[in-house]
Amino acid sequence: MSRQLIAAAVDRARALGGARLFLGTNSKLAPAIHLYEKAGFARITRDRLPVADYFARADILMELK
Repeated sequence: MSRQLIAAAVDRARALGGARLFLGTNSKLAPAIHLYEKAGFARITRDRLPVADYFARADILMELK
């Protein structure tokens, strides 16, 4: 179910013309991180975000191109 949800979100973002998709998560959520990586997301640093502000608890940031 979670893979389907991620796929639907990615498909919707592409349908809306999105070129990149960003997400923030926490290092304590290892199963979620693994799921995101399997979906093609890659870890990035904060300086690669399109906005300066982000969730305080998100210590892992990811991007899908």
